Amino acid sequence: MSAVLDTRRTGTTIWSHRQFELVRMSAIRQLKARYRGTALGVLWSFANPLMMTALYTVLFGTAFASYYGGSTHRYLFSVFVGVVVVTLFLQATGEAIVTVVANGGLLNKIALDPETFPLAAIMANAFQQLVTTFPVILVLAAVVTHDPLRVVLVPFVLAAVVALCAGFGIALSALYVFFRDLSYLWGIIGFIFWMTSPVFYPAALVPAGVRPLLSVNPIGLGIAALREVTLGKGPIDLGVVGMFLLISAVALVAGHLIFRSLRRDFMDLL
Repeated sequence: MSAVLDTRRTGTTIWSHRQFELVRMSAIRQLKARYRGTALGVLWSFANPLMMTALYTVLFGTAFASYYGGSTHRYLFSVFVGVVVVTLFLQATGEAIVTVVANGGLLNKIALDPETFPLAAIMANAFQQLVTTFPVILVLAAVVTHDPLRVVLVPFVLAAVVALCAGFGIALSALYVFFRDLSYLWGIIGFIFWMTSPVFYPAALVPAGVRPLLSVNPIGLGIAALREVTLGKGPIDLGVVGMFLLISAVALVAGHLIFRSLRRDFMDLL
């Protein structure tokens, strides 16, 4: 036991093929448990974005179509992209936040890297989208833009969305060990992220004085970047895409460093 604790307290565990296999196996186990006994399995994760997109289109499609070249279909595509990003982020981080505490008993018995658990939650949610919404977005980019460069950039932006989820998820899971109210607080913050992201409304509707505040929302930036490569026309706004890729990379590294700096004190609280 002392060897296990020493390894975790010093944070010297080196990520290797074994750790990646543990993440993969944990993610598969989560998916099997989540969809055990269901008829459609992982395809149920496609139902939520479809239903929300349909609802927003019915309620606001006609009113906001003028902001999308008078096309309700373009509004529908734009909403779908936004819903995919925001629901993936909120669901993945919401599940990751409790994983270290939930597996505290296991961590006290077996020499495991605690970061395995939040990363497995992120991977499970990313895999759901990989077999459902991500291919639709890729096809959408090819059909709408007819731009090979945009289509090539789509996987990079989607990977950046997953990296953003991972960065926030692993940091939140470490902080939750010390602040158990964080899961409730994150629910409120998640709602703020949702409402301040132009998911179902055009960004042009936001008053000019408020827009700078919305620009610090990483989810809003992710939606803008994915819409640019999926639905954009003309020259690509590489500034938006590049900024989101950079922010996602910084979030991933920062989340990892936060986790590593806090993990030495986990065992006193689990």
